[in-house]
Amino acid sequence: MKQQFYLGQWRVDVSSNTLSQGKTKKSIEPKAMDVLLLLCQQKGLVVSADEIVAQCWPNAPIGDNPVHKAITNLRRALGDKAAAPSYIETIRKRGYRVVAEVQFIDDEQSKAVEGKWVDTSPFVGLSAFSSNESQVFFGRDALVRDLISKAAELFNRQRPFMLVLGPSGSGKSSLIHAGFLPKLLSKKGINGIYASDHLSFDLADINIDTSAFTIVEEIAIRMLDWGNNETGLFDGFSASILAEKLLSSPQQIIDRVKSWLDVYEPNTTNSYSCFVIVIDRLEVFLADTTIDEKDKRTIFTLLEALSESNLFLVVLISRNDFYPQISTFDILMKNKGRGAHIDVSPPSVSELGQVIKLPAIAADLSWEKDEATNATLDDIILGDAALAPNCLPLLQYTLQELYWQREGKVLKNKTYQALGKIDGAIGFKAESTFIKMPHAVQNALSSILPLIINLSGSNTITSKTAPWESLDNENERCFVELMVEQRLFVSFLNQGRACFKVAHEAVLSKWERVQQWIMEHQSALSAKAALNQQTQLWIENSFAEAYLIPAGKPLLDASALLTANYIRLTNEEKKLIKHSQRKVRTRNLFKGLTAALLATLAVLSFAAMLHSQQSQALAERKRLEAENLMGFMIGDFADTLRRVKRMDLLEGVSQHALKYVAEAQENSAGWLNSTSPKPSFELRFQHALSLQAMAEVRFYRDDTEQALMLYEEADTRLLELLEEAEQHFELLKAAGANAFWIGHIHNTHNNDFDSAQSYFERYLKHSETMLFVKPSDSTAKLEVAYAKSSLGSLAYDRYQFEQASSLFKASLALKKEVSEGTENSEDAKLYATNSLSWIASANIHLGKYKDAYTIFSQAETVLNEIGQSDSANGSIIENHVAILIQKANLEKFLGLKQAYEQSLSQAYASILRALAQDPENSAWQKDKATVESYLIQSELPLKASVDIDALLSQSISLDIPWVTNRVAETLQMDGHWQKAKPSIDYFITSFSDDGISNDITNLENAIVTLKSLLLIHRQKNESNDKQLALTYCQKAAQRANELIRMSKHPDIILAFNYTKRCRQIDENPKMSVDKYISQLTPIKYSQLQKGN
Repeated sequence: MKQQFYLGQWRVDVSSNTLSQGKTKKSIEPKAMDVLLLLCQQKGLVVSADEIVAQCWPNAPIGDNPVHKAITNLRRALGDKAAAPSYIETIRKRGYRVVAEVQFIDDEQSKAVEGKWVDTSPFVGLSAFSSNESQVFFGRDALVRDLISKAAELFNRQRPFMLVLGPSGSGKSSLIHAGFLPKLLSKKGINGIYASDHLSFDLADINIDTSAFTIVEEIAIRMLDWGNNETGLFDGFSASILAEKLLSSPQQIIDRVKSWLDVYEPNTTNSYSCFVIVIDRLEVFLADTTIDEKDKRTIFTLLEALSESNLFLVVLISRNDFYPQISTFDILMKNKGRGAHIDVSPPSVSELGQVIKLPAIAADLSWEKDEATNATLDDIILGDAALAPNCLPLLQYTLQELYWQREGKVLKNKTYQALGKIDGAIGFKAESTFIKMPHAVQNALSSILPLIINLSGSNTITSKTAPWESLDNENERCFVELMVEQRLFVSFLNQGRACFKVAHEAVLSKWERVQQWIMEHQSALSAKAALNQQTQLWIENSFAEAYLIPAGKPLLDASALLTANYIRLTNEEKKLIKHSQRKVRTRNLFKGLTAALLATLAVLSFAAMLHSQQSQALAERKRLEAENLMGFMIGDFADTLRRVKRMDLLEGVSQHALKYVAEAQENSAGWLNSTSPKPSFELRFQHALSLQAMAEVRFYRDDTEQALMLYEEADTRLLELLEEAEQHFELLKAAGANAFWIGHIHNTHNNDFDSAQSYFERYLKHSETMLFVKPSDSTAKLEVAYAKSSLGSLAYDRYQFEQASSLFKASLALKKEVSEGTENSEDAKLYATNSLSWIASANIHLGKYKDAYTIFSQAETVLNEIGQSDSANGSIIENHVAILIQKANLEKFLGLKQAYEQSLSQAYASILRALAQDPENSAWQKDKATVESYLIQSELPLKASVDIDALLSQSISLDIPWVTNRVAETLQMDGHWQKAKPSIDYFITSFSDDGISNDITNLENAIVTLKSLLLIHRQKNESNDKQLALTYCQKAAQRANELIRMSKHPDIILAFNYTKRCRQIDENPKMSVDKYISQLTPIKYSQLQKGN
């Protein structure tokens, strides 16, 4: 059954029996919804009253009176009239039919089959989809629905101002221009929103270097096109006058728009008429350091004023790695948690399948079959794309190349292989194009790249547009023409000027030659960016001497650009350098002459010593530079990245830090190969921290073997340093953290409790020494608290729940002491929730279920509180998800259905938000799979979004046995025994007789093993293998008997009782399978509270 569809402007939700349009939401009776669904499924056809009765009131001899009543109710809800129907028409003596447009959501396949795409590629390559390609834009239907829903919410709040955020290549621009805008611009709009017209531009295509207000001029130019065949909205205005009015008197513009809409687009009580402003590549504006922050705020304030009129929907599109810059502007952060920020996550595997397959169906194309594997090319490409879901530009480029090189209507596998598949296609194409160029044309690359590359102050690379007139010679023009011809560059008209740019930033990121060039010339590009900024300041301040380039490195770097032939300097930039050089020469003239005379007099007697001193000074300067940079990179900045769980960024930081260590050690050598001095204490300390950071990254990438090796190397270096400075506070902190991680790996991955105990005790010793050195220091107190928690978790894993609870409470007391005595206590509160979670878990094993539930709820309240101020913090999200999962599990057993479903919904939304930041984080991937394994056993609508087959496959490949267990349980309970078989085989392969009987060292694994044995028993019983079924039941009983003596966990109690039943059932074959399947239903609260 279709759960959601659009009927005209109304959004119909079958599952909730509701109709919604803009700010209006109406409920209808279930039977009326059945009638509406039946009519819409046969849109345009007359459906008789008898047929409606037969379909909607089967086996009930009632006549057609209920049909007439249902139609009347529907017309009342829809605002329809029988005499002049807009939705449901009565055909006298025949029946009823729907006359409004019907659009079923997720009906992508039908859209493709009905499509008639001819004469051109259905794949857009490196370009974004536009409204012209909306017919072949597939795979983003869920995101488009979310955008439409969020837009309606924002209109209801009187501020339709949206930020669409996602990584480069996630399809943000295509989503807006080919998915979202066409819906709003359609004849009747959608979901109560109707866009009369829109404007859209890419900030990389306009020159904003001179003034931020160029953006306002761009908006004004495009607004002049608004209107209809009768009259223009801004007739009589020029672009400059309109821009000036927007800045000085935006309310006048708003009033004019309102008056025009009132006349030409009269608003209904249920919908919003508006104009849409789309500004793409906001990151170009944010990264431009030549624009004053105040001017940026002025632009955002104008856009906010337009949106608050509810006559303009403002949509800003930005890469999400610019979120730190976005967060500095309050206007951009308003309503963040209420739909104003839309995260464009990578497409799922099923969505990628639509992206690949459906445009080909629309264009009547077919895919070649691979003879070796018997797989069709579309499935081969899907398999490759699934490994890198952020590959949309690369994927589209590869598909477009397959189209251009097709044979007839067949897309060929040999072409795909020759292109280098998805990841290599663009780099391969660019390099092969480059190699075929004449040598003189190849040399133009160094001159072209600075024209199309921006380097911000934070060394972030973005692309930009360059005018053709900036090309100096025929070789440069030939280079650009060849790149345009191969669709790697695009040429277009921008404000009357012929311009070019890269077709997508993937050309820069995936072409190895370009990446190498950027690395080699990064200092020159940085110097050019700084010179551009200084030149603007110099001009704005009437060429004042105070704004000349400072002497020393800044002037040396700028002067070097004069001889860098590949860097184009403006006349103003050249003048600034020359004026700055002249000032320095004048100031240093006398000093220079004196120094020269002294040098001449002393040259013979002191030459060798001077050389030596200069070498030492250079070495010392290099050392200090490295240590200062290292101190920041691997210190405060790395700690910030850890707190928000940005392992992707921490990896880059730690690699750069290690590089600086190596360079600093090389440069510490004496003159003429004299014996190298021992590296400084700080440099050796920072080397250990770099190894530690790399180890942490490897751990979160599931490479525990490499992580342990790096931690142990760091441990050796840290212990050596402690011998030199046994009370060094930061060193003690680092050594304690390192001991924790080694102990954690021994505990959770190696099941070596003794080694874990030793390292955790050392962690506590280092932490207590920190507290001895600084008795009132909050950091020291927290480290002692964490160490006690670590020892508590070890006691927990050893089934010593009372001892564990005592340690966790001691840890919690310290954390509360810190949070109460510190202004900014978010970290202390966050880690306190971790202790609460452990205490609650220990209480569950002790049978104190009510206490556990209360503690979980306390932890959730704290996380909600600190999450409001930092909702993107990965650590907060991770802890929140963990608490919600544990709380939901307890709610399930306690029969608290509504609370259970609410916890699951919140957990799922949170983990998806986390993965949008770092899709490669394996811990978050496992958390997502865990939540989905609960969702499939719920009655939530979200359940439909989970592909249970894919979840099963993922749980096996990522080795998440508790998820595999829950999926198998679901499949068995739904009667899908054959589908459950791979998971059962997985468990059988994982178990050995010895392992099953003896391995209960890991508590969570022991419970999973117990439940898995019962699942195998049920599977064998279903296949009539009674002997094996009984064997696994007995094994489960043995495990349950061992665990029940140590824990009162509900899973163990359920399994213990179940093993008694399954032995009875095996002895009584006449008892039905359904009876003992039902024993896995949730325990009632009354059964559990006895343990409290």
